[in-house]
Amino acid sequence: YNLGGWVSVQRIAKDKLTPERIERLDALGFIWDVLTAQWEEGFSKLQQFEGREGNCRVPATHKEGDFKLGNWVGGQRKTKDTLTPERIERLEALGFVWDILAEQWEEGFSKLEQFKEREGHLKVPRGHKEDNINLGIWLRYQRINKDILTPERIERLEALGFDWDPLQLLWEEAFSKLEQFEER
Repeated sequence: YNLGGWVSVQRIAKDKLTPERIERLDALGFIWDVLTAQWEEGFSKLQQFEGREGNCRVPATHKEGDFKLGNWVGGQRKTKDTLTPERIERLEALGFVWDILAEQWEEGFSKLEQFKEREGHLKVPRGHKEDNINLGIWLRYQRINKDILTPERIERLEALGFDWDPLQLLWEEAFSKLEQFEER
């Protein structure tokens, strides 16, 4: 028996079904709107993840049980323009991050500011970590990718005193020491 076809017809023809038939289907837990039910399941899994992890940064391949939560989260980001305002509001109330790369950049910049405030300079050792951020690697990435950074990000880094060519700075420091030595 083509049960899937019959179920589809019940959903499509709900307005033509008798109240008794609707009641009988409801008693079985019949899902009238599959897409809404799937979205609600994803949201529920995201709530579980956030409750356990304290954030909504779901890895792309992560599963909650059998549910591919990483895929669902990626789908929400890709379809943000078509989500209802209510769904967007619910996700944002949970701390959902729409642009993970922008958030990671901001987090790295914030850690750089903390480092400078504490140390008084931006000479971050290569393997240095601030909390869970490898700040030395983050800085290296900024230097390597200067050509693709937004002007606003470049300006913010430079306002902090960021040096794009630390080897040049080291050379200048060494040359200054050599000059001082030569004068003595």
